[in-house]
Amino acid sequence: PSIANGASAAPEAQSLIERGLKSSFWQLRLPNGLEQRYLRDAIEARVLHTQHAGWFALLVFNSFLLVDWLMVRDVFWISVLIRVGLFTPAGALTLLAGRRLATLSRDKGWVNTADWMSVISGWMATLSLAVILLLSHSPWAPYYHAGFLVIIIYGNLVQQLRFSFALLFSGVVLAVHLAGMLVAHDFPSGVRTGTMLMLCVATAFTLVANYLMEKATRRRYLLACRDAQLVEELSALNARLQTLSRSDVLTGVANRRHLQGQLDLAFERARTDGSPLSLLMLDVDHFKAYNDTYGHPAGDECLRQVAMALQANLRHPSDLVARFGGEEFVIVMPQADESAAVGAAERIREAIESLGMRHEGSTISPVVTTSVGTATLTQGSEITSADKLVSCADRALYEAKHAGRNRVHRYQATRA
Repeated sequence: PSIANGASAAPEAQSLIERGLKSSFWQLRLPNGLEQRYLRDAIEARVLHTQHAGWFALLVFNSFLLVDWLMVRDVFWISVLIRVGLFTPAGALTLLAGRRLATLSRDKGWVNTADWMSVISGWMATLSLAVILLLSHSPWAPYYHAGFLVIIIYGNLVQQLRFSFALLFSGVVLAVHLAGMLVAHDFPSGVRTGTMLMLCVATAFTLVANYLMEKATRRRYLLACRDAQLVEELSALNARLQTLSRSDVLTGVANRRHLQGQLDLAFERARTDGSPLSLLMLDVDHFKAYNDTYGHPAGDECLRQVAMALQANLRHPSDLVARFGGEEFVIVMPQADESAAVGAAERIREAIESLGMRHEGSTISPVVTTSVGTATLTQGSEITSADKLVSCADRALYEAKHAGRNRVHRYQATRA
């Protein structure tokens, strides 16, 4: 299970988990919101466990008809009516609705559904046995009070009631047993004392076992939460590292290594399906003079602004912006013919010029400008590799700069 939403919640969630793991032996409740989360996470599994254990318990409950025949034969048919005619149909209907009840409990957030199902079924079994013993005049009836122990074992160990419910459940069963002994006038005193002592000690043992099981279950939940938290943090860190390995540290766009891999894939795809592939190479005009005039921190900020403008003016989400090196950027444009590439390049050039970043060191404009070269792979093109496509775009960029900068030039085969 995950207990944190977002990176900001992770330290607090981790702290709560550690507090829960370090809590004293006598503390069952988990700290703060972990308790309710634990109960909600366990709803469906607990209801289904109650359902599965309930079928076994129903079989055991009816198998005690044999004991009824041997020890309280005078009320045997009443036992049949109570066990088979009343308790079994009610229990079976409840168990048949178990999966639907589990879903409903999960959707409604009924965290105590499973425990109340077990408690009520156990109390019904207790009442059934009490009625049978109250109506019987068999001399063996006092010894049959040991049957209450089976019911306590069912609730505390088989159904694994939460400890608070186990205390309530066991207390009521013992109270019914005690009341039955007091009502029965022919109850031998030795049997009365021995039976009561046996039930009390057995109840104490089952409650200790119940507490240890719940404590262990809650600890396993916390350990699972901690593992899930760790996996979540490692996944986030891995995603971050993956992003960093593909991104240029300064500008945040793709780095040259990632560009090479993506360009190779795009080139092979274009060659296979015959679709066009364009590449734009862009250079910030007189960038060395910009650094000399304003300093390297300002130069870095200029490159970041240029990169943001490139990202904001892409033609399609599949286009890739990458820093090629220094003040040079490359844009890979799958499915873009020469006309689309030149149009995108002109739009990008105008967008960067419109940023209005002062450039007193430039000989062509008072603001930062760019020169752009484009090259396009088409069917029958002389461009035979991704590196050749880059080389052609670089040649077009050189021509744009040679022609006076702050302009777009496209590569033409006749100039090669």
